[in-house]
Amino acid sequence: MKTQNNTGAIIALAAAIREQANTLILRFLSERGITDILPAHGAVLHALFKQNPMQMSELAEHIGRKKNTVTGLITTLEDRGYCRRESDPQDARAQLIFLTEKGEAMRQVQDEVSVELLQKIWTGIDTQKQKMCIQCLETILYNLTHN
Repeated sequence: MKTQNNTGAIIALAAAIREQANTLILRFLSERGITDILPAHGAVLHALFKQNPMQMSELAEHIGRKKNTVTGLITTLEDRGYCRRESDPQDARAQLIFLTEKGEAMRQVQDEVSVELLQKIWTGIDTQKQKMCIQCLETILYNLTHN
C-alpha cells in the first residue's frame, strides 16, 4: 500500500497497521503454542489482569467496546477455559468475570508478545518521533469521538 504523503489515506493506513499487527500477534501466540486466542481477546485479558474480577459492564467500558461485543468475547474465552462468570452478589442483574488459572497464565505470554510487537513497531523510529506519533494518533481518536 502506497500512502506516503497522502493524508487522505489515514483510515486505510490505520486499518493496514491493525491487520499487520494482528497477524504478528497471532504468529507470536502460535510460536508459544497458543492457537485459541484472537487479538480481540487481548484487551479483555489485559483488563482482567489489572482488576479481577470485573463486572461485564465495567469491562465493556474499560476496553471501549459495546456490552454485546464483550459478551461474545467473554463467551468465547469462557468456552476455552480462560475465564468464568458468576452472578454479582451485590447486584443480581450483573455478572462478574473472573480469570481462571489458564487465563492468569496468559499474563506472562501477553507481556512477552507486547514487548515483541512494540520492538517491531518502533524499529528505526527515535523516541521523539514515537511520542509525536502517539500524540497525533490520540488527537485523531479524540477528534473522531468528540464533537
